Amino acid sequence: MKDMLEALKTVGHLKFQPKRIVSLSPSNTEILFAAGAGEKVVGVTDYCNYPLIIKDKRKEEKITAVGGYWDPSIDAVASLKPDLVLVTTVKCTKKENNCREKCTRRCELTTEVAKQLGNMGLTVLTLSPHSLNDVLDDVLSVGRICGTDSEAVALVKSLRERIARVVTESKKLRHKPLVYFENWNDPYMSVSSGTWIGNLVDLAGGTNIFGDAASEWPIITPETIIQRNPDIVVFPVIPGTPRFWGSFEEVKKRRGWETITAVKNSCLFEVDRDLISRPGPRLVDALEFLACVIKSSTVS
Repeated sequence: MKDMLEALKTVGHLKFQPKRIVSLSPSNTEILFAAGAGEKVVGVTDYCNYPLIIKDKRKEEKITAVGGYWDPSIDAVASLKPDLVLVTTVKCTKKENNCREKCTRRCELTTEVAKQLGNMGLTVLTLSPHSLNDVLDDVLSVGRICGTDSEAVALVKSLRERIARVVTESKKLRHKPLVYFENWNDPYMSVSSGTWIGNLVDLAGGTNIFGDAASEWPIITPETIIQRNPDIVVFPVIPGTPRFWGSFEEVKKRRGWETITAVKNSCLFEVDRDLISRPGPRLVDALEFLACVIKSSTVS
């Protein structure tokens, strides 16, 4: 986030305060609204659906959808004449650890979008959080840049208090249960402790079974999951959309999974994907959910 502030100085905007902002990720959109800068937002992606007021603003044509997360329309963004474009980048830094075959490096597409927009003369700033604390720093920085410092500071203060309560309780746990977060299953994909999701598991009192993975979003094998024997398995779910993993009954029937402790004890849980996959303020809701799940699994 220091890079963001330095970028503003570099382009000569020492007192820069944007009036027209385009957000190219759902998490950035949530940060902007939560930090009190929602009225400045004129463009979002097709997937920006929170806060709910965005739907009304799109109907009233106060906010324009500019395309997908990976492939927004550069022309649509430029047509809105923004003085600030917020992009989220998730650059893949390590290609080891059973990475996808024939990888197209999709993770770097948003970086290319940022470059294209910058080359057009637009002020483009990127957020690239890896932890919950990074997200809170993002909120504060966006508040400073947008002139909504007081709202951002108040929000972060409230979020930090909630986080502190979770951490205090997690330290009272008798042991740290093993947690497997299934990000995808074709191929099987999880998270390392270098991601905000892995960070949430740690803060909530669990032990991420793939926390030590070389890649932040490791591709893994079913055999490794069985071998590491998680006490808890968490699956993301999009409300109203078929679950990619099927049902808990189908999960229990996976080959070899009958030996996994989480399956034996029916410690299979689902969490709203939007809460846990978007690095924005609602990650604290996901943290509190994980803390409840972990605490319940440790009660004898």
